[in-house]
Amino acid sequence: MDLSTSSDAAAASEDMTELIEIEGDINPNLEIPNLSKILIISNDQSYLTHGIHKFPAKFFPELPRYLIRKYSNNGDVVLDPMCGSGTVVLEAVLNNRTAIGIDIDPMARLITKVKTTPINPKKLTLATRALLDQIKILQDTSDYIPSIPEFHYRDSWFRPFVLRELAIIKDSIEIVSLKNIQNSERQNVRDFFRVVLSSIIRDVSNADPHCTRTVLRKKVVKKISPGNTFVKFTEMLFRQCTSMSEFSKISKTLDKNEVYLPIGTALETNLDDDSVNLAVTSPPYINAVDYPRTHQLEMYWLSLLEEGPLSHVKREYIGTETVYKDEYSTLKTSGYETLDPILERIFDVDPRRSFIVYKFFKDMEEQLSEMFRILKPEARYCIAIGNNLIRGVEVQSNKILSDIATSAMGFELERTFFSKLIHHFIRIPRPERMIGEWILILKK
Repeated sequence: MDLSTSSDAAAASEDMTELIEIEGDINPNLEIPNLSKILIISNDQSYLTHGIHKFPAKFFPELPRYLIRKYSNNGDVVLDPMCGSGTVVLEAVLNNRTAIGIDIDPMARLITKVKTTPINPKKLTLATRALLDQIKILQDTSDYIPSIPEFHYRDSWFRPFVLRELAIIKDSIEIVSLKNIQNSERQNVRDFFRVVLSSIIRDVSNADPHCTRTVLRKKVVKKISPGNTFVKFTEMLFRQCTSMSEFSKISKTLDKNEVYLPIGTALETNLDDDSVNLAVTSPPYINAVDYPRTHQLEMYWLSLLEEGPLSHVKREYIGTETVYKDEYSTLKTSGYETLDPILERIFDVDPRRSFIVYKFFKDMEEQLSEMFRILKPEARYCIAIGNNLIRGVEVQSNKILSDIATSAMGFELERTFFSKLIHHFIRIPRPERMIGEWILILKK
């Protein structure tokens, strides 16, 4: 581990003047100073199955790994109640903890399941060969009519030959014979193939590949030729088979290899009282990441979206921007001195945005209450949260969440530090872009 300091002028807080740079793993014995600022130079963003699928605002593995090693022991139960793509869950498994991941987002649940479920390398190799053979058969059958899913603006998002090629891959995954694999493992293999397919959908679509929200831009014209989809899928499949094989070999050496992905939400986990040793999470950003819209193309192709408008799905998410006009017709206040002046200032400019901020923190208040219930006494809840600039008003989410957790829930704010970002799969308008996240260490 490399530790050095810098006189970086872009301090995250007026109280911080030094930057601690950490390359790679962080020694769990390291006490990161309270109110300090760190920069993690990550070496493991694609380690094992961490890189199986892009996901907005992913954790660098080194940060949850440090928190898991520092605040829990072998065999402990580690939870991420908003697990996203499963970085915390995978790191908990790799560190011999019992891992629990919960997320309302179906894409997140599928990715987490796949990246934490080991598959025998020999069986995966046989299945991969069978799949590629099946794809070739359908590809060479000129009169084959693949099953192309129906969804709004489908023909704007994809060129006709791309639709056919994606559908052939999708059909092949569903019909390929997996006779060399036990019935209990076949769905795991098919889900692995489905996530690999999902991982190339944005690349072969007409959508801007660098924007979190799925959008078409006139200036973005991709060079996609017939056959490119098959090539991209094959390349990604081989790459992820190697990663899965490495993970599977390591998983055999672990004392614990238990992962639970129960149905629930961050507000209603359905877990027992006093049952969790450590929780680590990164809540959605206010006004930044629209998760259903980000993965809408992938979810359409994988049949993960229910019938009905996407807005109905989005309304259930913490941090949603899907709100009704009558909800923000009047100013909503919370009773927290750290939050209400902010709500008032935003309301004067944009009542809708004020209500979105209000609703986010009311949801997080409920979420913190749920975590206090399920955490064991003395257990920690580690939260990575970014501050926002909304309609010219700074929303200091770290201070607001700390206020809610300590004054209303009974948590102790044991430590807080700032983790500067150097790379995320996320593009936010420049004035509202976050330079990093606050890490809150809350103790029950």
